Amino acid sequence: MQRYIEYMPLPDIPSATRNAKDHDLAGIRASIETFGCVVAGEIDERTGRLVVGHGRKEVLTTMAAEGASPPEGVQLAEDGTWLAPIVRGWSSRSDADAEAYLIAHNRTGEKGGWYEDVLAQSLLDIQKADADLLAATGYSSDELADLEEALAVDAHVAAGVHDEYGDDGGADDAADGPSPEDFQSFDDDISTDYQCPRCAYTWSGKPR
Repeated sequence: MQRYIEYMPLPDIPSATRNAKDHDLAGIRASIETFGCVVAGEIDERTGRLVVGHGRKEVLTTMAAEGASPPEGVQLAEDGTWLAPIVRGWSSRSDADAEAYLIAHNRTGEKGGWYEDVLAQSLLDIQKADADLLAATGYSSDELADLEEALAVDAHVAAGVHDEYGDDGGADDAADGPSPEDFQSFDDDISTDYQCPRCAYTWSGKPR
């Protein structure tokens, strides 16, 4: 089905019958108040219930009950009901399919992780531009400082490894040892040391 946005009355958006995902409601609210409501969630056309957006729905419902002004992206019906933007046009194949998508949507974000050096630089630039924007990302200035400190420690350790092992990651022993031209040439008449593996008696001799 073709995907589209529909502005639905907030009280008429049914939640999934079961949702294992907890939410940072304060963080979601800070994001919505800063950036607006880009999209409130996604509806499963087969069940008519949310599969994405339960935290956003809860935050918007609380804001509306408190008499807050609708954030950007939320419309007002004539009776004052908040109309939230919902993605429509996707249908699950079964209840298990719907629940699997709900979990996958959240789990893939969890497993993605961060490129911490890029994250730290981005957060630092955001903080320099506007401290309030940093708070809206979900990171505090203390968390940014901790991240920078951890990266500095990692860089220091990496530098120590570099100094110890050299550019190629191998031990410096090989580089400090004799080069091929330092070896002398010997003929087959060279005397060789031997040791008995049983009694450890040693002697020298020449190969026959």
